[in-house]
Amino acid sequence: MSIRGAILFLAVTLAGYATGASAPAKVAAERAPTYSAEIRRTAYGVPHIKADDYGGIGYGFGYASAEDNICEILDRMVTVWGQRAEFLGSGANNTNIESDLYARRLVQTGEVERLLNGPAGSPDTPSADARALVRGYIAGINRYLREVGADGITDPRCKGKPWVHALTEMDFWRHMFIGQSTTSFVAPVAQAAPPGAAQTALADDIQEVTELGSNAYGLGKEVTKGGRGVLLGNPHYPWTGVNRFYRAHFTIPGKLNIVGVSYVGMPLIRMGHNDKLAWSNTVSTARRYGYYELTLNPADPTQYRYEGQWVAMTKTPITLQVLRGGRLEATTRTLYSTRWGPVISSRTFPWTRTTAFALRQPQVGLRDVDQYMTVWQAKSVREMRTALGRYQAYRFNTTATDASGEAFFGDMGMIPNVTPALAAACSLSDLAKTQWRDQRIPVLDGSRAACAWATDPDSTQAGVFGASKTPQLFRTDYVTQSNDSYWLTNPAQPLVGYSPIFGNEDAARSLRTRLGLDQVAKRIAGTDGLPGKKFDIKTLQQVFYSDRLLGAELVRDDLVALCRRSGRAKVQPACGVLASWDMKSNLDSRGAHLFRLFVEAGGLRYKVPFSASDPVHTPNTLDVSDVRVLAALETAIDRLAELKIPIDARLGDVQGETRGGERIPIHGGLGADGAFNVIELTAPQAEKGWTEVRTGASWIFTVEFTRSGPVSQGLLTYSESVNPNSPHYADQTKLYSRKGWDDLRFTEAEVRKGTESRKLVSE
Repeated sequence: MSIRGAILFLAVTLAGYATGASAPAKVAAERAPTYSAEIRRTAYGVPHIKADDYGGIGYGFGYASAEDNICEILDRMVTVWGQRAEFLGSGANNTNIESDLYARRLVQTGEVERLLNGPAGSPDTPSADARALVRGYIAGINRYLREVGADGITDPRCKGKPWVHALTEMDFWRHMFIGQSTTSFVAPVAQAAPPGAAQTALADDIQEVTELGSNAYGLGKEVTKGGRGVLLGNPHYPWTGVNRFYRAHFTIPGKLNIVGVSYVGMPLIRMGHNDKLAWSNTVSTARRYGYYELTLNPADPTQYRYEGQWVAMTKTPITLQVLRGGRLEATTRTLYSTRWGPVISSRTFPWTRTTAFALRQPQVGLRDVDQYMTVWQAKSVREMRTALGRYQAYRFNTTATDASGEAFFGDMGMIPNVTPALAAACSLSDLAKTQWRDQRIPVLDGSRAACAWATDPDSTQAGVFGASKTPQLFRTDYVTQSNDSYWLTNPAQPLVGYSPIFGNEDAARSLRTRLGLDQVAKRIAGTDGLPGKKFDIKTLQQVFYSDRLLGAELVRDDLVALCRRSGRAKVQPACGVLASWDMKSNLDSRGAHLFRLFVEAGGLRYKVPFSASDPVHTPNTLDVSDVRVLAALETAIDRLAELKIPIDARLGDVQGETRGGERIPIHGGLGADGAFNVIELTAPQAEKGWTEVRTGASWIFTVEFTRSGPVSQGLLTYSESVNPNSPHYADQTKLYSRKGWDDLRFTEAEVRKGTESRKLVSE
């Protein structure tokens, strides 16, 4: 029986009992619901959504995610509406005002409406299935809001608040258009004003998102015990905020079975697996934006030269309501844009009387929904590559493997098509040349049409590299990614010859990248202390949770010897602590926190420099002749004394996450220390240590394709719900603390076996 049929049967049967009418008589009169879904929750509150169509999937997911995270969903919508300042005040340093200006400008372009009304079949025009998924999702959220009302919400962050109200489909599409990770662009755009106009201090420059990172292994048949694909996905994302993940499982019998994580607020499994394909994403080094340097009219700094003519900037006045002192006050600001994009102003790129800078970004638009839905249906990494090439909507690297045992890496998003030749011909100023040379950021001459980004035959949008020109690699042994460039995805086949805008080549890799490669090599060879050779899901999990610190492995022994030779009384207790430390970041490791502060103080100084001929193992060897090494150890000791934290404390006693007043010990380390399992925390507190995780391991999942189908386990480190009153506010956090795993329950039989609650919803 279908989901819609089951719900209809249930409704008819109950109605029959209530009225005394026979069920057959009522069946003919009943109309099937527009949306219907079955929500089954397994351990840790994970929702498994089963429906007959995409509308039902969206409906069930919208309802379930609202149950867990309604305040998080609505907070993002307040941003999309451009009403943060109206409801929440101006914010620290006017951040809410700037956010509202940025969002309102994008809405006022009318671009979302244009894309929604585009030609059928275009990658920019949402498909019928995508629209059905979105309509159902919004209907599911609104169903939940009708049931509980603003005052019935149990999360104190939005209980009874005036911004709690029904959503529209347009709200969602605008949410997709504005995007998740745009905060670094907001201030330079919102604060831009011509010279002489009243303006705040210059904004910080646009920065690459440093809060995000990831690891991923795509393991092929040559290196797996079963001769099929095995995958590790390990994104390092903030534990709070707009990029928070949410576990889910979607099933349309005979059509769809996909399990993994979405973002809160999007009905899209973004990393996960189906029956033949598993994939994860990592943060890319490619620059997905660039600038145009504008030569201004000496008589009017809002006009710029283009092809020998002065062209007026487009002016967009925006009026906001700002809550101040309990009252709303209107404020109006004008934003400026050009043929290249909005005018920005920052410390490095100020708007002067002679020069301004425009920000250009390739527009993914509304493609995300269809991009992911197409990937869900892929049955191999080759099919996935085709899907990525059609939409180019991924903002990240892709690492994948399939049931046949082929692995894939690709950075196939929309990357500005800027070659070294174009950058050389179109970089006007010393600033522009320096930005390209040192930062790989194009700052091109905005006065010439010849300086427009190029377009390839297979570019899905003007000005971006075609899919065939992007870094990508198929292997039957492995591909890895830990946020360095594409170059050393597999050391046996370095990827070279790409524009610098994608990343660097022949350059030192991070300790995390090197450790990731070392772990793979040792597991293949069977030299990591685990039984046998090669990978299966069990050994992959053991490798991940080994909590090695490569920085310590490279320098600890030399540091101890230096410490002891120094004869300095202050450091002698630390010598013994470091000597007996296991060089890991386990809960019972003693010395990990001391080493962290040593690294933070600049103690990692290497004697052997980087060599492109041995990139996995260089640089190495502590430079004990550098006086900064011992000084850093003394600084670390002084810092722990100041904090009143013993230098030999267990890591689990000084590193944790606080939930509902309970301190949960957390293992893992910093990337700078050489951790693979990254956990970064807020500043330490006296006598307590590090009490709150800022970012790091978030969605951790492992998949092995077997003769009987995929076997998968994972967990969401910060748990399903942001609501402190939810039973799923800290349960997976405790699971992570004890290095546990939860079955993802991909099959119907596994879901039935693990079901702890079941709800049928329809309308």
